[in-house]
Amino acid sequence: MSDRRLAAGLVLLVLALLLLALAPSARSAPPDAAAILARADVPRTALSEARLHLRVTTSGSGSATFTGEFAVLVKGPERIRIEFLAPADRGKLLLVNGKDAWLVLPNTRNSIRVPRSHRVTGGFAVADVARTRFVDDYDATVERTDVLAGRTCDVLLLRAKKGRDPAFPVLRVWVDRAESLTRKVIFLLPSGKTAREATFDEWGTLRGVRTVTRMTIVDALRSGTTVVDYLDAERSKLDDALFDPPVPAGR
Repeated sequence: MSDRRLAAGLVLLVLALLLLALAPSARSAPPDAAAILARADVPRTALSEARLHLRVTTSGSGSATFTGEFAVLVKGPERIRIEFLAPADRGKLLLVNGKDAWLVLPNTRNSIRVPRSHRVTGGFAVADVARTRFVDDYDATVERTDVLAGRTCDVLLLRAKKGRDPAFPVLRVWVDRAESLTRKVIFLLPSGKTAREATFDEWGTLRGVRTVTRMTIVDALRSGTTVVDYLDAERSKLDDALFDPPVPAGR
């Protein structure tokens, strides 16, 4: 074989090896955003019908730090009952049933209608305990990969599905690639401005259920930080009547 033919053969062999090396990356499919979101929803919504005991600590510039405890009942994303346990607020309730919400004050059976977005205290709102499945309300796309607190995360951009009306039309969600756990959520207004940011700081096991045990909420619209600690949580079958407001006096 001539040197020319040998050289040509070597060139072809090198090209073939390069193509083989590049082929897997060329054929690899992009990350499946819907599948990532579905896996992240499983532990995030593990307590979709449950009794919770929360401690909420709020702080903000110019205001004193507040710490309170709450007994919370949740039944899916539509039914929530929050009982205030602090001595000064004992007997106070916040009830949510579908699109309706009521504040019930101590020693009265006349409930006050409030927006579903009503804040319980500081930056802690009803939506923070509603067990919404993101896959039901949003379409997801993978924006990028990011490293958050040493963990490799897929960053998903979520936009509200047609016909759905979640409190925030756009979310940006960080999902831990190794454990499929939600690590951070940024809530965006229609203008694209950040409304609030939540980090899921700690995950643990309560009564045999894998769940977030601490989250931090930073309010971008008004100065303040809220830390929510899950002190206890238990799956429970709950009667729908627990989420109805009291019958008005005189009726």
